[in-house]
Amino acid sequence: MKEPTPAQVKVLGSVQNQSVHLAALNATATEHQQRTGQRPPPAWYAEFHHHAVNREALTEAALAAAVPRAWIDHVRERGERGISWHPDLYLRVPEPVEWDRVLGGLDRDVQRLREWTALDATHHPQPGTADGTGLDANLRALHSRTVGVTNLFGLTAGQGRQLWGTAQDWVQGSVAMLDGVPAEGIAQRWQQAVRTDTSGYIRQATALAEAGIPIDTAAALPRLENLRARVGAAVAPPQPLFQLALTAAEQIEAAVDAANLSYSPEADLESAAAPPVFSDPEGADPWTEIRILPAADGMER
Repeated sequence: MKEPTPAQVKVLGSVQNQSVHLAALNATATEHQQRTGQRPPPAWYAEFHHHAVNREALTEAALAAAVPRAWIDHVRERGERGISWHPDLYLRVPEPVEWDRVLGGLDRDVQRLREWTALDATHHPQPGTADGTGLDANLRALHSRTVGVTNLFGLTAGQGRQLWGTAQDWVQGSVAMLDGVPAEGIAQRWQQAVRTDTSGYIRQATALAEAGIPIDTAAALPRLENLRARVGAAVAPPQPLFQLALTAAEQIEAAVDAANLSYSPEADLESAAAPPVFSDPEGADPWTEIRILPAADGMER
């Protein structure tokens, strides 16, 4: 029979004990209402909400890391009956792992991590502008949750290289995601990344950390700060698709340069002082110069 790994034991134990605590809170609220006829105090709701959200976030992260749902359901049911986690208790037979779902979801997060790292290294909004909030918080949330799920999944350094390559492959993959994208396109993708809701990932990373799963580093993934530094050194500054409109003077200068012409004030003065090439002599009457030529047949016309 398949046994849970040490990391899975930590998460399953946390889910079961969270369920025990929630069951105890429910019992306390019922007893309080029966005794006083009043609802529980605000502090009860805050504590219940904290543990309920934590358990759900931990469940989502566990499913993303291939922890069998049969095991998760089993420990939750035990916890709701008031039974705390004990490693000697048996677990139900797990269902087959959905490898496409698990590896596909993890790979999507890795690809997003690569893209966001490149965007963070490439786009630098002006401080005080609407874009000035930065991508750092979302990038760290994504990295922490990805690291936590990878550690819970138990991927080794060799397996990480098989899936995503070496650290240099990570850098090249990140840079390639923005290759040829103009500055306007990078700014738009950067804004989309900033507006992405990562609150769920923050909750999952927090729940994994509280269960004892590392969320800072993973054997199968590069360190975030190392990745950011290397991508920042490798990525090329983006070029704008549309240049700013030139002023009238700049347009004239650009046209002159393009035609290989030059303007000389001295040439204009010399041209003005020189006699015209085609002109009548001074004082001549143009009508006196007109003569009627005889016709070819000797008759006047």
